[in-house]
Parts: sequence; C-alpha cells; structure tokens
Amino acid sequence: MMVHAVVPKVVARAVYLRNHNPSAFMTVTVGLRLNHEHALDSFLRAVQDPASPSYRHFLTPSEFTHAYGPTRAQVEAVEQYLRSEGVEVTGVSRNRLLVRTQGAVQSYEHALGVVLNDYVYHGRTFYAPSHDPVVPASIAGDVQSFIGLSDAAIMRPMNIRAPVVASRHLTASATPSGYSPQQIATVYDWPSITNTANGAGVTIANATAESTNLSVSALDTFWNQYGLANHTVTVIAVDGTTRSTGGTIETTIDEERSGAMAPGATLLVYDADSATDQDFTDTYNKIVTDNTAEVLTTSWGEPEADASSATLSTDDGIFKQAAAQGISVFAAAGDNGSSDGTSNSDTADYPSSDPYVLAAGGTTLTLTSSGTRSSEIAWSSGGGAESAVFSEPSWQVGNGVPQNGFRNTSDLAMDADPNTGYSVYEGGSWSVYGGTSFVAPQLSGLWADGVSDNGGTRLGQANQAEYAVANSSNYANDFYDVTSGSNGAFSAGVGWDHPTGWGTPIATNLIANLVTPTGGGGVAVPTASNGSVTTSEGTAVSGTLSATGP
Repeated sequence: MMVHAVVPKVVARAVYLRNHNPSAFMTVTVGLRLNHEHALDSFLRAVQDPASPSYRHFLTPSEFTHAYGPTRAQVEAVEQYLRSEGVEVTGVSRNRLLVRTQGAVQSYEHALGVVLNDYVYHGRTFYAPSHDPVVPASIAGDVQSFIGLSDAAIMRPMNIRAPVVASRHLTASATPSGYSPQQIATVYDWPSITNTANGAGVTIANATAESTNLSVSALDTFWNQYGLANHTVTVIAVDGTTRSTGGTIETTIDEERSGAMAPGATLLVYDADSATDQDFTDTYNKIVTDNTAEVLTTSWGEPEADASSATLSTDDGIFKQAAAQGISVFAAAGDNGSSDGTSNSDTADYPSSDPYVLAAGGTTLTLTSSGTRSSEIAWSSGGGAESAVFSEPSWQVGNGVPQNGFRNTSDLAMDADPNTGYSVYEGGSWSVYGGTSFVAPQLSGLWADGVSDNGGTRLGQANQAEYAVANSSNYANDFYDVTSGSNGAFSAGVGWDHPTGWGTPIATNLIANLVTPTGGGGVAVPTASNGSVTTSEGTAVSGTLSATGP
C-alpha cells in the first residue's frame, strides 16, 4: 500500500537530471502515526480550556507515549520489515514516533518500491523519489512519512542584515546601533528586563542548526553592554557533533534576545547538524521528549510549498505532544512577504503554519526621540498567509479572522523590519539585523516570564491561549492593533490580520491575562487507551536532560 504525500511538492516544478547513485549512503527517519488522535484532540482542547477540570493538567512524556504513541508491536513490525529488505535500523525515539535507519540508496529503493532521482530547481540540485513509497499493508496504516528520502526542502534562518543603518536615538552606549532591549521593552510595556525574578526557574529551548561557532562570551558581551543579567547557556548537539557554522548568527540573535527579555531564564540551544527537514524533525522531537524546557522557539522555516506534507504531518504529531506536555512553541512567520519567496502570493511559512505553533509576524516600528511609538505598521516583507496543509483550528476565530477552513498566520507580531532593526553582537563586532527571527525568541521570553509568574506551572499552547485573550474584553488593554501596511497579498486592518495577527503585545497586561484567564467548571476530558494501558491527565514535570537521540 502507498504511503501518501512523501514526495516533496517542489519535485513537480523541478527538472529531472538523472537517477541518484544507487550505492550512495543515506539516513532516513521513518515517522509513525499517533494512536487515538481523536481522543488526543479532545484532550488538547480541554487542557487549554479554563472551564475544564483538565485545564493545565499536562502530561509527562511517558504518559503521552502510553496513551497516544505507537505501540512497541507497531514499531517492531516496521523494524522487522525494513531489516528484511536490507535497511539497518539504528534507533527509535523515546516516544516511538521516529524510527531512525540507514543504508544504501538501492536498499531503500527495493524496500519502498521507489526510484530516487536527482533534480534541479532554481539552480539547486537535490534528490527525491519520483513517486510515493509502497509498503506492505500490514504496516502501511502505521507509517506516516519517510523523512530524508529527499533533501529537497531546506530550512532557512529568518534574519536579514540591515542594508543601511537608519538614524535612531539609543539608550545604551554609542557602540551598538539598532534597537536595544530597553527600547523594545519600553515600547511594548515589557515586564522588567533587569529583574531576574522574571523568567526565573524557566527554561527556553531554541531549535536551531549549524551553530558550532556559537560564542557564549559574545552573548555575555551583548547582555553586559545593556546592563542585563548573563545566562546559563547549554548547547546540545542533536544527532552528533555539529560541524557547520552557517547558522551561528541566527542562533546568536535568538539567544541574545530571548535572554534579554527573560532575565532569569535558562537557555538551551538544540543544535542540528544541518538545516534539512530530517534534522529539524529530530531536533523538535528531542526537545519535546527531553521535556526540560517550558518554552520552545525556532527562527528557521521554509515555504510549505517546498516540503513533503507527510513530513509536516509527522512534525505536527510532535507539536501535539508539546501541547499535551504544556510546552509553548513559537516560530518566525517568514521574511519574504505573503509569497514566502515563491511564485504564489499566498504561501505560508512552516513550521509557523502548524496549528500548535504561535506564528510570529513582523512590523515596521518607528520611535520618537523619547523612545515612545511614533508609528507601527505591517512590515512589507513579513510572513503571514493561508496554510495549504493545515485546516483552521476551532479556536482561530475573532474580529478579522477569515473563516476559510485554513490555518491562518500570523498570530502576534513585533518589530522585524531591518530598516528599523536590532543591535546584534557577534564575531567581535556590532551590526544591525531584522527579521521575524527577532520576534519568536522575544515572545518566547515573554511566555517564560509568564511561566515564572504562574509559579512555574506551564502555560501550554501559546496561540490558543492568545486568541482566548484577544476575544475577551481585555483586547484593547493587551494588544496594540496594527491597522496599516501590507505584506503583499494581505493588508493589516482592525482586529486580526495576516501580517501581524492580533497586533503587537502590551506585554505586561497580556501575560497577566494569559496567566490568570477567566473560567471555571466544565466537563471531564476523555482519556485514551493504548493496549491495556489507560492514562489520565497528570501534572507536567521537567524531565532529565539527556544527550541521547531524539
């Protein structure tokens, strides 16, 4: 039986070159389906509902796996088939969602009934199967994806260096240019960024890649420049030692700004060896199964139109587990307008298009000489579009939200225009950058502040909670409504819009209402059974950080 939607969409637009080398070595991650997804979806709605008795009674990783993960028997059946076809199984993730394999191209071609070809698209050469894989009916219902069977889709960091540094008034020394953490904190009414009680006891995990040259001393220089607290920063190499350096500036931005906005937080850098979908899937899964972080942020993305829908479905299962465990997830919404750099003017960037991820959009923010907002409009290159993969979640409603059946991005925004950009210290010098890669980590810092305000109890799925606040009587107190500007196909307007979501945060008010929403009473959430094991909702706990696989 065929495993559908494995071939990346970009193959249909690419030019065939040749058959891929049959003797080449490759690694492939086999993604398995969750069990009892209807029950899981019910639980995820209830655990975010203040009117439910299950509200914020999150699961541990082991509880999630017992209730919703593939069974050992399902995993063993997949392993047995692959080994019988000459494919080596090298490991299984702790939640049993991912089976890691390796072997020669010809072994996979024989096992999956495919032919791998080399293609070229827009000057980039990649390999991919010409059609979706076929596996025995006995395992077809359990297999969702074969991640790594193609290297067509590559994540990219969402940062842009400013072409010209505009004149602006700085509150720090004259050495750096660009908006300082204090300027951002002031204009968005942030909780104190010098009080280390904010974010204390909370861990922010950054899903990033290719950052072997990340310098903790550079991060310290940045924080010291602005009189901010230094942080404990731990780098975790996912799937072995990272050898690449192309993501160093992105990771530096993420850590400088998430640390600045959550002064008491601990920072974890999960560093993938490459920017392939396969490595990022492993990275997401390791963060979630480690369960050490209350907040997850990533500033890497790709157009949905380039990716394998099957891969995105496997990632969606991982993000569902994050939501079930109470982990708040943020992703940059893109830096190439509503087209996301494609020929289609309405293309959402992934992973921000996933319903369990808060999509961080961008604005152009201009300040007065006294540091107050002069104007704020939608950034012309900011992301925000309609998903072609994910349907509209039930909670995505409100003034301005189109009821079109699609997951719509963005959800929330902050300054991202490089022409009104941020100061960055990296490689021994100061520079100015912009991009929605600044928005996601800063919002992750705000949610970390909220977790500490909540006594360490996790806040859970960030975007669903945000929409609940936006649809309450607190909207005008918690959000600055950005009503002008455009990202191409979509314009900002009153209430929600694609470029900026619900607008930009009035942070202190917003986080207070996220921590203590209204509600009470309700109905019990159904439990799920996996074999003979029945799991009820438990209180989230931090797991032990491990250097083992994802």
